[in-house]
Amino acid sequence: MSDDLPPWAVRLRAERRNRLWSQREMARRLVEAADEDIRPHLPSRETMIRRIKAYEAGHNRPGDPYRVLYARAFGLTEAELFGAPIDVPSHGSDVIDLVAWVEQTNAGDGTISMLAEEAQRLGETHAHVPPSRVLSDVVSLERNTRVLLSGGRQRLRQTRELFRIEADLLAHACILLGDLHRNGPALSHGTAAAMCAEEAGASPAAALSAQAKTERWRGRFAVSADLARRGYECSPSTQLRVLLASQEANAAGLLGDRGRAREALQRAEEAAQGQSSQDSGVSPWSCPRPRQALYALSVALQAGNPKQALQAADMAESAWASGDPRVSATWAQIRFGAANAYAMLDDLHGAAEQIAPVMSMPPEFRVSTVTNYLVELDARLDDRRFQGSDIAATLREQIRDFTSAAAAAIGCGEGA
Repeated sequence: MSDDLPPWAVRLRAERRNRLWSQREMARRLVEAADEDIRPHLPSRETMIRRIKAYEAGHNRPGDPYRVLYARAFGLTEAELFGAPIDVPSHGSDVIDLVAWVEQTNAGDGTISMLAEEAQRLGETHAHVPPSRVLSDVVSLERNTRVLLSGGRQRLRQTRELFRIEADLLAHACILLGDLHRNGPALSHGTAAAMCAEEAGASPAAALSAQAKTERWRGRFAVSADLARRGYECSPSTQLRVLLASQEANAAGLLGDRGRAREALQRAEEAAQGQSSQDSGVSPWSCPRPRQALYALSVALQAGNPKQALQAADMAESAWASGDPRVSATWAQIRFGAANAYAMLDDLHGAAEQIAPVMSMPPEFRVSTVTNYLVELDARLDDRRFQGSDIAATLREQIRDFTSAAAAAIGCGEGA
């Protein structure tokens, strides 16, 4: 034993060894000796062990509350263990306290990775699971993330990652709420998603995409187009960038700005060609060729160009035939959009052929983005030139059955 060690360091090591305690066991005993109000503030077990090693090496003299904890653990007085107290704390002890504070976290890296992986998995199920069920899972995961984020402290990098995950989950919830006709809650979730992305220092592109969709459903087309453009400008070179340009085109078309709509569609095509990575094609932020074609179809309908709309529908069918993933909602919208184009050409037999395969779609998948095309078709069929048409009457009855079943399955209105 070195004569250079201070007496209190020698005594701490001797008392521990006399009891045959390892340094890990010593750490456990110190934690057990702490009062209930002190115990939650103690560092991790590994940090406690490092602190014990430093004490026994004489590098730092224990301060509060460790003097008391050692005395309780050994059943001795503080004076017996440490001698007379000193008034000036050791600078080294302060540094150890700082290190211990930095290392405290209520979320390990493994937990955060699991949250991120689960958030991504929910995005991949978006196209194949009823939106009400996906929303339930997204909300549950978002609440778990929020508890970790607000219920304790993490290292700075962990906090940023939790904010990023929170932003993604809130944006996904925004999309799902809009699909379920709940634009009020969707709006607040989209706003919160953008704020969390900002706190994370991450791109707000996904949040802006979700907000743009919500504003489109609210009829605020200029706001929707501007949000999509902002997202496009800050988006990485992925399918999300393609989606944002397509969303801008759609909103601009609804606004009547055909020039802006054409220009945005062109940017979407350029973004699709210049992508640095591919994705599954089925997440809320994917925009593979069939979904691109859907936006082009929508813009063509808004411009009163049914032939161009049908060309876009053919592009989608070709993409599916060549292996692009078939998302049921996109497929239904393409079919219903094409039916609108045929109605504009006064070809109701063609319209009937388009919608027939979709009529058996499970009601829980009949989201607002799908049924809105039928609402438009029903309005077209109400035109005077179709009065007395048996085909028009049959189509309108099919539309009412389809949309009423959707309303019963997923609920309608802000309070649903």
